[in-house]
Amino acid sequence: MKIRAAELSDAEGIAKVHVDSWRTTYKDIIPENFLENLSYQSREELWIYII
Repeated sequence: MKIRAAELSDAEGIAKVHVDSWRTTYKDIIPENFLENLSYQSREELWIYII
């Protein structure tokens, strides 16, 4: 396994994993409305900023 620093081109995939994992991990813990309102686009923008 090779671990590397994230690149801007990774942001879309990271965002999808981020949203999907929150929706499954926090189901029945965090209000459903909050989880439904998570968007891939907003998380991608966040990850572009972070990277």
